[in-house]
Amino acid sequence: MTKDIEKLAVEIGELLAGSTLDKKTKDAILENLDTMPEDLVFKLLDALKNEKEQIDSVVFDMELFLKEQDERWAKLEEEQLKLASSIGDELFEKLKDHPVTSVDAPKDETPVQ
Repeated sequence: MTKDIEKLAVEIGELLAGSTLDKKTKDAILENLDTMPEDLVFKLLDALKNEKEQIDSVVFDMELFLKEQDERWAKLEEEQLKLASSIGDELFEKLKDHPVTSVDAPKDETPVQ
């Protein structure tokens, strides 16, 4: 094998290793690579590169989505905590200014025996 052919074979082998193709197909390609016409070898190489690029693109988009989703959840959590704190502060101020006394408490309607 020439250096260029060896380099192509190594590149195809690396791409096949990461490919989603089933093992049987990968093995068939590797077993017959040396008998394939040159144009078919280059088509195979292009197809494997495209597959890798597509998978990499989907993985990138998925990771970006998950990162953005985590950021949105963190922001929502922060907003909810601020709102709960604000409501708590408001209630505290109302109770501080107008404390509840026993006269204000609801009466128990059950008769005493």
